[in-house]
Amino acid sequence: MVRKRLDDDQVFKIIEINLGKWKPQGIAILDVNFRVWGVKGEIPNNVINFYEKFSLSHMHIGDMVSNNNTFMIKATEKTGIIVAMKDNHLAMLSAINLKGRINALTALYEPEKSVEAEAEEKIRDAEACLRVAEMFLKEGVNEAASDLTTLSGFHYLLANMIENARMQSNRALELCREKGITNYHQTFALSCSEACNNNLKEAVEHWEQVQDKYTPQEKDLVNEALKEAKERDSFRRRLT
Repeated sequence: MVRKRLDDDQVFKIIEINLGKWKPQGIAILDVNFRVWGVKGEIPNNVINFYEKFSLSHMHIGDMVSNNNTFMIKATEKTGIIVAMKDNHLAMLSAINLKGRINALTALYEPEKSVEAEAEEKIRDAEACLRVAEMFLKEGVNEAASDLTTLSGFHYLLANMIENARMQSNRALELCREKGITNYHQTFALSCSEACNNNLKEAVEHWEQVQDKYTPQEKDLVNEALKEAKERDSFRRRLT
């Protein structure tokens, strides 16, 4: 599960209004891949885990699943909402209200567009890094190829494509082993690998050792990716 920033005052307020007069204990907004974009209030981790069994991507807008004092509803083609209320009865009434007013949740379409555009840009950047890395590899410029592969991993991290990021960081480490690279390029690859595995303390330590070797643009990219990773980790802790 991955957190993306939302305009809480706008989006969560609209959801709360359309639940009716009862105040929710918590609201989570997530995409169809169960990456959490934001939470207001308290949504226990076991609630998120329960609803992960249901495929939002196969549900229709307005389709709903409930469990005790919580429910999940598909709000748009690409987003769902999980709501926790004080008790089962209020959950049922709030779910009925929200389902009946599902068309009022148009504010969710703007975060969708923003998240998609940002992710697509990072994916393009990652792919560009890999293309150049292959060119350098063919020319025997192995250290540059390793760095570019690592940079692609950080771009994928920012696109919330963790498995792709892990694959590229592992590839960079493999290049280091194959080509005998043992200097700061290897440490750079280790930083990305640790971030992909949520070992953030180690990731930051590795990065701080080598960051002066990289350009301002590369520093900005890695710092942003590590900041996002820390926010995801903090967000997960809030859910437990």
